[in-house]
Order: sequence, then C-alpha cells, then structure tokens
Amino acid sequence: MKNNTNNWLQIKVFAGLGGLLVGAVSVIVVINMLAHENHANQTLLSHVSQLEVQGQAIKRRASTYARLAPREFPAYFRDLKIFYPDFMQDLEAFEQQIMHITTVATALPRDSFHARDKTLLTSIHNLNSNWQQFKQGFLKQLGDDLKEPRLEWGADYVQENQALINSITGMLIVTIENVIQKQLAANKQLTNNAFISAGTLLVIGIVWFYLSVIRRITLTVKGCQRVAQGDFGYSLPTRGNDELSALAVAFNTLSARTRFVVTMLSKMHQQHNIETKIDSLYKQASGYLPIEWLGLWQLKPEDNSLRLMSMRSERSASNSMQQTLIKVTASDQQLISICAASSAVKYDNLAEVASQLPKTGLMREIIKMGLLNSVLMVPLKADQGWQGLLVCVAAEHDAYSDEQLTLMENLSPFIANGFALADNTRPLSAAEITAAHQEQAVTL
Repeated sequence: MKNNTNNWLQIKVFAGLGGLLVGAVSVIVVINMLAHENHANQTLLSHVSQLEVQGQAIKRRASTYARLAPREFPAYFRDLKIFYPDFMQDLEAFEQQIMHITTVATALPRDSFHARDKTLLTSIHNLNSNWQQFKQGFLKQLGDDLKEPRLEWGADYVQENQALINSITGMLIVTIENVIQKQLAANKQLTNNAFISAGTLLVIGIVWFYLSVIRRITLTVKGCQRVAQGDFGYSLPTRGNDELSALAVAFNTLSARTRFVVTMLSKMHQQHNIETKIDSLYKQASGYLPIEWLGLWQLKPEDNSLRLMSMRSERSASNSMQQTLIKVTASDQQLISICAASSAVKYDNLAEVASQLPKTGLMREIIKMGLLNSVLMVPLKADQGWQGLLVCVAAEHDAYSDEQLTLMENLSPFIANGFALADNTRPLSAAEITAAHQEQAVTL
C-alpha cells in the first residue's frame, strides 16, 4: 500500500522545455550563421565591384595619357613628376585590392551546410595569375630605366591589355553572384527546414502536454465532480509513476474511502443481525482495505474473555479450525489488551509477531491458514457499553498503511454502535459460522 512517487512530471516538463530551448537556440544559431555567411559573400562582392571600378579608372587614365601624350621634354618631365606617381599609385591600389579579395575569399566561413565553392577560388586564382602577367608586361613596356620610363608605351599597353583584367574581374563578379544565389537558395531551404523542425517539435510538445497533463487534470476534475454528485467509489486511471498518477491514486483512495464510510455507516445502523452487518462490512471494506480474512470478537465483561461472533474469508475454513479459533482466542491476553485499549494496531509481518509473542494463539492460527502476513486490529467500543475487536488480515507484507489505521480507528465507534444495535448479538456456533461463510461465498 505504499506509494513511491518520482517527480517524473517535473522531469518531463523541464526536459520538454529544455528541448524547446535547445531547438530555439539551434534555429537562432543556424539563422545567425547563415546571415553571417551571406554578409561575408556580399562583402566579397562589394570588394570585387570596387576592383572593377578601379580597373576602369586605370584604363581611362591610360587612354587619356596615350591620346594627349606630350612630344617635348619639358611636358614629359612634368608628367613624370605628376602623372607617373599617380598612375603607379593606382596600379598599386589595384594590386592591394586583389590581395584583399584573395584574403577575404580564403577566409569565407565554412560549415557543415556548405562546402567551399571551387569555381570562386579558381576565378580568384586566375585573377591573380593574369594580374601578375599584366604587371610584368607593363613594367617591360616602361623599360629598364625607371627614372625615365616610357610612359606612352606603358599607357598603350594598359589600353591593349586592361580589357583582359576587366573581363576576368567581370567573370569573378558573375561567379560570386552565382555563388551567392546558390547559397541564398540553400540557406532559404535550411531556414525553412529549421522552422519546420521547430514547428514539429512545438506541435509534439503541445500534444504531449495535452495528453500527459491537461487531459489528465481534466479527468481528475470530472472525477471530483462525479464524487461531489454522489458517485462514491468512482476511480481514475493510474497509469505512470509521476505526480499526476500520485494525484489519481490519492483521488481513488479518497473516493473508495468515502464510499466505504458512507455505505458502512448506512448499513451498520440498519436493523439487521450481526451476520448481515459483517457481510456488509466485509464487502464494503474490501474496496478500500486489502482483506483476505475478517473476524469479529465480542469482549465479555463478566469474565473478561473474548468470544468469536463471526468471520469472513475468501478461503474455506473447516469446523475444526473454527473451533480452534473459538478456543484459543477466548483467553488470548494479547487480544484482550488490544480490545481494552483505545487505539488500533497493525502488524506488518505475522511471522515475526508470532515469534515475539508466542502466547498469541490467533497469530499462530492465522499463519496456519497460509499466505496471510499482515493484520489490522481495531478495538470497538459502543456507547451502550458493548466492546469487541475487529481483525482484518491481508496476504501481503506491509499491507496496511498508517492512513488506513487512523481511518479505521476513527470509524471504530460507529462500527461498534452498529454491532451493538444488531438484532442478535449471541455468538454463533462453529456450524453456524461455517453455514454463514458458505452463504457468503456463494453470494460473492
């Protein structure tokens, strides 16, 4: 009758919330990673576009110089001091931009969702190779004497070969745009999958929460309403081992106890004989208490002895056994002391009790019946002075809880008054007990 309840509901709820939190964080991390990747690609595209603008500016400067190249030395030396440094600075900036693009492309973020695009790396490698060829050819046209370079030849070379650089730059822009479009499409699919997964987990969580929590709470509320309407004994399903299962077990216990108390009080105070009342008590108590055997004794104040009034059991008992019970319990001082006390007692292991109290004949006889291990003894004291002892025996060890002990102790005055008001309070003979027991077995 012990209920070992784990906090499974709390664990499940926190695990579900943790799963949802992990899912939400994962979605945010994936979206943030994809956004960072898109930003890096857009940055690379911006740098290549700047490179294209720089290349066009170099070509215009070279075309202008070639068209207006001076034919006299004073103007040449003037251009040597003004045009030449600016032109070389533009070429150096162009080369620096190429190096920066290479660095950015190499450092593009890689993840498990995207592999590094080989076409992009090939285009950047071709850009570097062609630039080195262009630079070597340009320096060759300027001549070996850099103090008096052939500016007109260099400008012509730029006009003739800059189209190659611009073409490669344009191809690089197209390649990067294609890579960005592919990744955007893949990222969109990944984002959709992430949201679908998160939505699926959320729906599963909502369904689980409804079935595991809300629905069970609703059933409990309906059960409380049915008991409030008088459907005593109504029980709830007790699947699982969490807090709501413990609540259902507690509700079922309360419902069974309420039915037992209400029915017992009603039956016990009707005008019937002891056999009818013991039958009613046995049937009603079985819904709340584990009872394999039930016995009722009356205390005779004139000689302070016990007499067996009646007994009920799911097992057959011979006349000789019943005669033995009548004989050994009549002067059982342990039973008489319990009957005279005001508190109910329970023994969780009959074998141990029998060894500790060797003079307790009832315990030994109960053990002889076989497979009976727990006993609950309730002293009965009626208002009219009637006294007795109610003994409940169960097959399991530790069958009776402290809660059940307290309830039976509180109900003992009502049970005693019911037996005191019975039409016939004389003890039955062994034959009459056997006949009543057989009649009860047929009824069950």
